[in-house]
Amino acid sequence: MSAAASRPAAAGNVAAPAPERVIALPGLHNLRDLGGYATAAGGAIPWRRLLRADSPHRLDRAGAAGLEAEGLGTVVDLRTAAELSEAPNPFAARPTVTYAHLPVFDALAPATLAARGGQEPLAAFYRDMLDHRHEALREILIVIAGARPGAVLFHCTAGKDRTGLIAALLLGLADVAPEDILADYAMTEALIAPLVAEFLAAARARGGDTDAYARLLRAPATTMEATLDHLGRRYGGVRGYLRHIGLPAGDIAALEDRLRAADPDDRPPTTPTRAPAGSRR
Repeated sequence: MSAAASRPAAAGNVAAPAPERVIALPGLHNLRDLGGYATAAGGAIPWRRLLRADSPHRLDRAGAAGLEAEGLGTVVDLRTAAELSEAPNPFAARPTVTYAHLPVFDALAPATLAARGGQEPLAAFYRDMLDHRHEALREILIVIAGARPGAVLFHCTAGKDRTGLIAALLLGLADVAPEDILADYAMTEALIAPLVAEFLAAARARGGDTDAYARLLRAPATTMEATLDHLGRRYGGVRGYLRHIGLPAGDIAALEDRLRAADPDDRPPTTPTRAPAGSRR
């Protein structure tokens, strides 16, 4: 069992992540660096290796070029084909970036889960992803493991559910403390507030159940806590899960290398950042 899965996760006492990990870029609401999180081995994940985000379709050319200047080398798009068709990815046609469209679901977006009802549908959704989307998750992690030098950006629509699960697996593999994994997940809620307002307005215009939909657009730490607990109980932790879905040992090692800082003096980048509402500086 990984250390991240074996240590208790106190969902009620989640520390705010370092604000420097939130990258301010017009057209993106939820662009974050996974760098800087401390690991059980005493190191930290290096900066500008792994980025998580909402859909970049609103980025203009200057914004896309700015990310490339930050060292972006690979973009992994987790959205469905329908989502991609409605909001094309600007990096798909940029020759200096490797673009991979790897949907977690073939024809299902998390928004459709509003039909499930119930007060806590997200935890069940995440369990379903872990238990039934082995091939898709394995392929995504293989591509991240084999990515060219530079930062890998992975994203879905809001950068919360599909993106959040991939981020949790990567942080867990790095043996980041559970409370930091919870904090990284929960940080999304404040950052995507403008997107949530947009999604709810569209649902209201269609006559949809906005109360049920609103529950799906939250990011409570307890949801990720339940997900880590499921990983630990059913699979023995993140490493056990990666072996279970058939991720080759060489790719696990490559991911660990990407998550390990080569430079012990690695420091946060100086790119303009912003802190989410309510976070501590």
